[in-house]
Amino acid sequence: MRHDATSEIFAYWNDLRGTRAAPERREISPALIRSRLSDTFILRASGLSEARFRLAGTRICSIYGRELKGQTFTSIWQAKDKPVIARIVSSSLTSKTVVQSTYEGKSSRGRKMLFNLILLPLANEVNERHLLGMITAAGKPFWLESDAIIENSLRSIAMVDPLKPGAASIGNPALEEHRMTGANGPQLAPGSSRRVRHLMVFDGGKTID
Repeated sequence: MRHDATSEIFAYWNDLRGTRAAPERREISPALIRSRLSDTFILRASGLSEARFRLAGTRICSIYGRELKGQTFTSIWQAKDKPVIARIVSSSLTSKTVVQSTYEGKSSRGRKMLFNLILLPLANEVNERHLLGMITAAGKPFWLESDAIIENSLRSIAMVDPLKPGAASIGNPALEEHRMTGANGPQLAPGSSRRVRHLMVFDGGKTID
């Protein structure tokens, strides 16, 4: 996945973390990502509870036609993808892995649009864990933000350990290799547009069951 906006936010996050697994939430400066604030969000998980939107940018809320603050992250996904999304988010929060995804959003009128998603872990706080995220549309159709997206379906996912060599850029082929695969199918090649129905997550060869 190569996208200017996600590359930008990843570079900012990567610079902040330095040699650590993840930067602290207090280090995030809205002023430095002002041009992308409407596309960004923060997820928060307290204790063992499910991750919820702590904050969501205005464009994201407009795309989904509702205020997302306080809603669970899984609430915007189709039923069959909810368990996978929950495991991916939990893994990112715990293992501090970066998550990239391409997904298809379906509107209330049946229109469809591809979106890019990135989740960037932040350092743990007392009884709370956070992710910085960004959602951007792959195009600008006239109906977006007026015909609300009501359901997301996964197309591809990549997970990468930022502490491993080759993870300095989200455009690096090393990251692109860790794609979600069909349960009985081959790994998706970089740039593949094949729709993923039954999913397994790979993180450098490690499967999340």
